[in-house]
Amino acid sequence: SEHIEENRQWELKQILTILGRQHEFDVIHFNYEPAVFRFDIDGIVFNLLDFFTVPVALTFHNTTDIQANVEYYHNTLSLHRHEMIFVSENQRCPVSFFPNTKVVYNALPIENFPVESKKENYLLFLGRITPFKGILEAIEVAKKTDIPLIIVAKVDPVDQKFYETEVKDKIDGKLIRYMGEADFAEKIEYLKKARCLLFPILWEEPFGLVMTEALACGTPVVAFKRGSVPEIIQDGANGFVVSNVDEMAEAVGKTEMISAEKCRESVEGRFSVKRMVDEYEAVFEKIAIKNN
Repeated sequence: SEHIEENRQWELKQILTILGRQHEFDVIHFNYEPAVFRFDIDGIVFNLLDFFTVPVALTFHNTTDIQANVEYYHNTLSLHRHEMIFVSENQRCPVSFFPNTKVVYNALPIENFPVESKKENYLLFLGRITPFKGILEAIEVAKKTDIPLIIVAKVDPVDQKFYETEVKDKIDGKLIRYMGEADFAEKIEYLKKARCLLFPILWEEPFGLVMTEALACGTPVVAFKRGSVPEIIQDGANGFVVSNVDEMAEAVGKTEMISAEKCRESVEGRFSVKRMVDEYEAVFEKIAIKNN
């Protein structure tokens, strides 16, 4: 909670600094959602968005409180001057009835991801060892298919107990192998040679960047139908969208039918940096004109 408070102070300081200099800009872009601008000072609630006369674009990067804050967005009258940007349709869903919402998918520098069509026979789990990322489900899939699972992931202090009690004893160094964290070059090696990436998420993840990284390397993704998965994975074309461990194990058996080129093609235009920049520029232009 000390860290959260520190973070909050930093956010407030940043917002107030920009607020004081707003006249220098035509448009301001924050990677904060609107609720971050709500401050309680001695029991009086201020909404700092109300004090921005320059139009503001706000990118949401998580989903945690969107549903809970819908009423707040309704009641923030100044929001109609600004634009809310989401990283997937799934994330935008609770507020899609607002006219000033837009989806701009995240991007990745595709040229940094080499395509590999010669795969090795292992499954890959990449990310964080935490219950809602589905690490236990990935281990189950490895056991059901008898295909080795390579885990390249970090354990945050908050998940240390979960790792010690639920995961550690399942790592045998043969079928289940834990490699710890990896730098970018190592991550690429694991991604490009994997038979497939497993993405058995148990929460509404707004945008799973690791899926696009795997696809850029020509590696299919087998994922649970949660969050942005159906927007990134085209079932049977660049991977498989499944509902449970049994379906995931079955889909792993079909991944060899998916071509590395098809995987790569599925991200080249849709998740390019140029496309993302163009879409953001279009939003900035739109709100600048609207508020002129």
